[in-house]
Amino acid sequence: MKYIALGNGRLSSTRLKNKLLLPYAETSLAEIAIKKISNLKNFDNIYYAVNDNQLIDLCKKYLSNSSIIIRDKHSSNANSPITLIHNYLKDIDFNYCMWINSCHALLKPETIDTAIDFFKKNNFNAMTAVIKKKTWYYDDNKLPINDKDPRKQILTQDSSVVYEVVHAFHIFNKNHLFTTDTYWNNKLNDPYLYEIDPIESLDVDTLNEFTISETVYKKLIK
Repeated sequence: MKYIALGNGRLSSTRLKNKLLLPYAETSLAEIAIKKISNLKNFDNIYYAVNDNQLIDLCKKYLSNSSIIIRDKHSSNANSPITLIHNYLKDIDFNYCMWINSCHALLKPETIDTAIDFFKKNNFNAMTAVIKKKTWYYDDNKLPINDKDPRKQILTQDSSVVYEVVHAFHIFNKNHLFTTDTYWNNKLNDPYLYEIDPIESLDVDTLNEFTISETVYKKLIK
């Protein structure tokens, strides 16, 4: 089996423009992500996929040419389907890919290496990063998802568990991706829900999230 690590970046974000290159703790989200990819140990190959010249130049500081994938504009601008977003993977030899989100600055390389080792040892079809939540949840119809009996809604710590996918990383099979246009089957352990530290799950999509992530990063990492 061949396992690869993959990061990708683009400058066409809409909720927070140019977020990967905004000043972030005297560096940038993109630079943190590319350096992180370059330091991973437990993969057969590592890659970072980009289209924008600024990101390409940044990749060249930390990665060999063989690890830099130049995405076409269709891939770089697409939000779906995932086979279009990852169309460049068709030409790469691998069985499983661990896609790593460039907006999770606090996700540690050690966490990634430990997660892929766990995946290899357990022969899962797919895996994704989650955090465990224990509180009351309601759906978009304002109806309870869990803990539906109000008499039992006393302490949130006694609530039934809900797992939140945090998109820090996904692991998927190449053949499954390109034959089904999906990462996994959404069945028990497909994907396997791999718990990570909530601090490492901090993502950046909005300015508020950027501020929170940078503040925590400065406190814990710098």
